[in-house]
Amino acid sequence: MATAPTSTRPGTVDPETGRFVSMSDDERKARTQAIARVFSQLTPADETETDEAWSEVLRGIDETRPHRPLFEGMY
Repeated sequence: MATAPTSTRPGTVDPETGRFVSMSDDERKARTQAIARVFSQLTPADETETDEAWSEVLRGIDETRPHRPLFEGMY
């Protein structure tokens, strides 16, 4: 199962103030390049990605969660 990435940069939030710690220009550039790499690897939607196909996906998710549907009324 995939997990969300964690920050490799220690201390992104100041524990005393709760505010974001500013990044250097080099850090900002590196993050921007990393995001650009991720987006370049994404494939564009094709003709198989229709509203009907997504309705089936949403319905399938809700079928596994009958006690707490997420997308009820959207399909």
